[in-house]
Amino acid sequence: MRFPKKTASRNEKESLFYITQKEVEDCYQCMKCSSGCPFIAQMDYKPHQMMLLTKLGLFDQVLQSESLWVCASCMTCSSRCPRDIEPAKIIEGFRAIVLREKDHSKVQPIHKTGMPRQALIASMRKFRR
Repeated sequence: MRFPKKTASRNEKESLFYITQKEVEDCYQCMKCSSGCPFIAQMDYKPHQMMLLTKLGLFDQVLQSESLWVCASCMTCSSRCPRDIEPAKIIEGFRAIVLREKDHSKVQPIHKTGMPRQALIASMRKFRR
């Protein structure tokens, strides 16, 4: 097993906490978030693996993963979490970090057939009642 050369700095961890207001250290890897995810087949890292990478401070791997953009923010993982960590909120926090750091004109959209658009899912979640 290889050990990472770089882990997240204290400022990076505080930045993620400031955005999400959630502590990932409470995750005990029960994998309920991954078992309920409807897009698990398209992800390179499953939600529980992303929580583990975050917990270990391996933010670079999370920020470079395709799973970050495949997640539909349907909140299934968050509703299943027994520790109320809300993995979808953590993933959205990482997305916010990426979009804040990069020039918006350089962010390339991912178009995969059969995958719902982020805005559609977000609006469904927002106005579901």
